[in-house]
Amino acid sequence: MIPTLRKRPTQKEVAERAGVSQGVVSQVLNNRTGAIRVTPETRERVMQAMQEMGYVPNIAARSLVGGQTHIMGVFTYEPVFPTDTRNFFYPILEGIEEGAADLNYDLLLHTRSTGSGRRVYQERSSRLSLADGTLILGELGEPRRREEITRLIGEGHPVVFLGRRDLPGHTLSWVAADYAQATEDAVGVFRDHGHRKLLYLGGTRNHESASDREAGFRQAQRLAGREPQVERVNPESITSAEVRRHLDAGVTGLLIENDELAVAWLAACREVGVDAPGDHSFAVLGDPISAAPRPRPWAALELPRREMGREAVRVLASRLVGGPDETLRLACRWVPGDTLGPAPSGDVR
Repeated sequence: MIPTLRKRPTQKEVAERAGVSQGVVSQVLNNRTGAIRVTPETRERVMQAMQEMGYVPNIAARSLVGGQTHIMGVFTYEPVFPTDTRNFFYPILEGIEEGAADLNYDLLLHTRSTGSGRRVYQERSSRLSLADGTLILGELGEPRRREEITRLIGEGHPVVFLGRRDLPGHTLSWVAADYAQATEDAVGVFRDHGHRKLLYLGGTRNHESASDREAGFRQAQRLAGREPQVERVNPESITSAEVRRHLDAGVTGLLIENDELAVAWLAACREVGVDAPGDHSFAVLGDPISAAPRPRPWAALELPRREMGREAVRVLASRLVGGPDETLRLACRWVPGDTLGPAPSGDVR
């Protein structure tokens, strides 16, 4: 026999049980004063009726009458939320959870997808509006995503991005790793090891964090009186011939944008029998994006991902009580590794 689902009690039924109007129940429920005077005795009678009937208020409905749900949404265009502790976003989500708990907010993970991937708007409306405001992870990338976010912001929904984001014509709130300063500092570490001719090796995708890394490299080289040498390539473009070309031209140190490029560089180095730090040195400018372990403990930047999550919650909470848009860059940590050593002797270029 299929059990009959119990019907959820309504405000009207609670009012009938307590012997008051539905307006009184609403006033008690939302804990506010109004045109109806509610005595302490009446309030207690309404609360008792709610308890006896198992009445649970509809949080979303309460938000429609001017209140807040005290819920923060978390949204990403990535196909799934990370469950592997090695995933790039995992420490960020931990920081978000900690920050939300400290400020007494609940979290709503938006995981619904369509055949064309995850979207903000489905059937002409935004499900992100179920929360008071939303934290957005990951790159915006393609134009469709930027159009959706532009529309969302235009509708007045408070948003804070994890990572620096640019949308022309809009002032945004974001919390990001300070890639530019960290890369500039990394160049200083290479120079302390005697390296003078450096190469920045970046990917072909144009996004804000990549631009910040490159800007930091260019700034450091100009301050040192050196011409910045920058190349943007696909991993498959890194061949043994390319390795040989750079090393023969006197490059002794590389600052590599991400793990994928570093793995391709190492594979090409093996083909021509060179390695770091014997023949040259390199460092990777960030944490791994995927959950795959690194092939070796190379020199790298470590991003303050957990702190980014906590600070993003703080910024959004401030926005929800009328605070201004805010941008924040957090310092990265330099991690020494086995791919950085002294420049080869004779490097006086």
